[in-house]
Amino acid sequence: MLLRSDKRKGIMLFLKNGPKSIEEITKVLNSPPASVLPQIKKLKDNRLVLQEGKYYSLSRIGAIVTEKMSPLVGALEVFEDNLEYWINQDLEGIPPFLLLRLGELSSCKVIEPELNRIFEPPVEFLDSLMKSREVMRFTSYFQPSFAELHTELLRGKAKISLVVTEAFFERVVNDYPEDLTNFLLPEDSRFFVYNGVSSLASLTVTESFMAITMLDKKGRPDQRFLICFEESAIEWGKELFAYYRDLSEEIRKEDAARFISGSEK
Repeated sequence: MLLRSDKRKGIMLFLKNGPKSIEEITKVLNSPPASVLPQIKKLKDNRLVLQEGKYYSLSRIGAIVTEKMSPLVGALEVFEDNLEYWINQDLEGIPPFLLLRLGELSSCKVIEPELNRIFEPPVEFLDSLMKSREVMRFTSYFQPSFAELHTELLRGKAKISLVVTEAFFERVVNDYPEDLTNFLLPEDSRFFVYNGVSSLASLTVTESFMAITMLDKKGRPDQRFLICFEESAIEWGKELFAYYRDLSEEIRKEDAARFISGSEK
């Protein structure tokens, strides 16, 4: 009951950053003192907030409660901002430790594909990608245009780490052997094969943004991109990429000749 009030939750989250005056609290809540002071009193009565002079701070218990509350509040904001998107996604491809931290994606936005480019990456994604100098990417399905995109990134001197599923790798070996050289030989490229199934369709993480596409609950790729530019979301994306990379086998450059010669038979 105590934390059902948005004002009380807002006060506690604000005090997480240190002691604040009533002027600072009312300003951040955009509310007059007459409506804020009764909420502070309830928090003080329940020993969640302390007062020293004109400053308010979290008690030890209040700090513990707020620490546990922050991820939940952040996750709720993520779902509220893009509810229709999230309820249709298959989230099995995101490991539990990162699902608990979905609140770190609260700054993300969903990009709807243009009707005349429904099977192509959105312009905002491509523009940001081509400016990147370090690219970490996971993909579970093959698109012929991806090889060209990969070549363009290498031409721009980007450092690339790529994780693909076995199905992706087999498709390249069997149907596009000429593209194997682009994936296996460049100096600034690392290539991994993930031997597993994932509902994560693609993940792209660079020094400036993170973008995800997922499968829907019927197992179909969702053409919408979830894209984020905040540091917390980028770090979240790096951890998701590392999760898949660490479960994958690296195909090293010394293996390139074997795979390329094998594909030419």
